[in-house]
Amino acid sequence: MKSFNYFLVKLTCALMTVIILRNFIFDESLSIIKCNSQVVYAQKSKQTSKNSKTKVVTGNHWRWQKPRAKVYIDLNDNPDMISATNDAISAWNRTKVFTFSKTKNKKKADITISQVYHPYTNYAGFTTFQYYLKTGFLYEAAVNLNIYYLQNFSNYYYNYERIVNTVEHELGHAIGLKHNNIKKSVMYPAQSLYPIEPIDIANAKKLYHK
Repeated sequence: MKSFNYFLVKLTCALMTVIILRNFIFDESLSIIKCNSQVVYAQKSKQTSKNSKTKVVTGNHWRWQKPRAKVYIDLNDNPDMISATNDAISAWNRTKVFTFSKTKNKKKADITISQVYHPYTNYAGFTTFQYYLKTGFLYEAAVNLNIYYLQNFSNYYYNYERIVNTVEHELGHAIGLKHNNIKKSVMYPAQSLYPIEPIDIANAKKLYHK
């Protein structure tokens, strides 16, 4: 009996560990690991502590099965953020590497774009997404724009251009691009100084075999 109780305790601890880590999504009907999730960030401007590191995602490449996705904009009628998001979407569409189409039906969206107010983080934006482990194909992404930094509730100044660059950066993550340590790139992990550059287009083409 003691052995059985010990087994139950160990099993409970193991299940709790899996739930807390939340690294995998389980298919309830099959009870098998079906896909994985990731989170990537756009670091805020300068003045960052030396101990503050940008989170860089490693591992295999992930992408959408086809170079297109439906986007639902959920920005609480925030005109500046909506305008910047629309401009960022248009900028990516002009590259002709990936096409974003807007939808008013959240349930039909592949990507949602929302705003958050997080003063106790180091990030102007972050993107989470789900992808299938076997294929690496994305099936859902969520872009979160931190208005604490982007709309100057903090001491970090973001003009409109840099807000657009930040949204372009997060959309880059949403299509599968990782951080680029080359500074003249929209995917550079800090400061949001550059829009979509030729190197970003080239990386997106490589990702989608164009």
